Amino acid sequence: MIAHELACGGLDTVGILPTVKARTVRRTPRPDVDVPTAPHVERAYRNLKAGIVEGRYRPGASLSEVGLASEHGMSRTPIREGLARLWQEGYLDRVVGHGYFVSRVTVQQIHDTFDVRRLLEGAAAGRAAELATPEDIERLRALASVPIGSQNYRRSETANVQFHLAIAACARNGLALELIERCLAQVDRFMSLGVNFGQFTETATEAHLQIVEAIAAHDVPGARARMEEHIDCGSRLMKDALLRGQISGVGIS
Repeated sequence: MIAHELACGGLDTVGILPTVKARTVRRTPRPDVDVPTAPHVERAYRNLKAGIVEGRYRPGASLSEVGLASEHGMSRTPIREGLARLWQEGYLDRVVGHGYFVSRVTVQQIHDTFDVRRLLEGAAAGRAAELATPEDIERLRALASVPIGSQNYRRSETANVQFHLAIAACARNGLALELIERCLAQVDRFMSLGVNFGQFTETATEAHLQIVEAIAAHDVPGARARMEEHIDCGSRLMKDALLRGQISGVGIS
């Protein structure tokens, strides 16, 4: 910042205006002030979100700025910014005087997430059938396979997410891609609460290939329908997991 110290002298040659001598003082930032940079804030945000989505920070857990800063090897300021952002996105609850807590997953939240996925991803698959290039279709075929079994949950989920995001990218709509990515992150979080992922992978590859073939044939209604059927299957399996008590700590609303 620049501050001006003004010292007034005598009159000018006309005798009307006072002469002014200005001295510029440059103030350097205080060394103890922590100014967050965008990369640090983004890293804090992504690390904390991954911890929630992957189940390392369980629903209801208290998140301390000091503890998180030590865990992630950074100052408290980017941690604070990351927590605020996650609170705005609904991953955290904030209690005045007590800080942040990981928000609890609810049955309504699970229902809403799959409902929005059906709308967005169905439309994205239809648009992909209109716009996908031969190169896009070749890439979708390469990404369609999902490893079977519950032992490689993270590997299977990563493969599934890559396929769904690739279809969204073929729709050429950045906002839809962002929203679909957020929905997929929520599903990943649901799965981390104890769902047996094996049953989800048994039919995933075949369903993915059916979607790709509809896109390759430029069958807009067919691509939309195949994607909606695939999302509906996932929704039914998730609800079945809820009824069986596989998902812990889920609220009603």
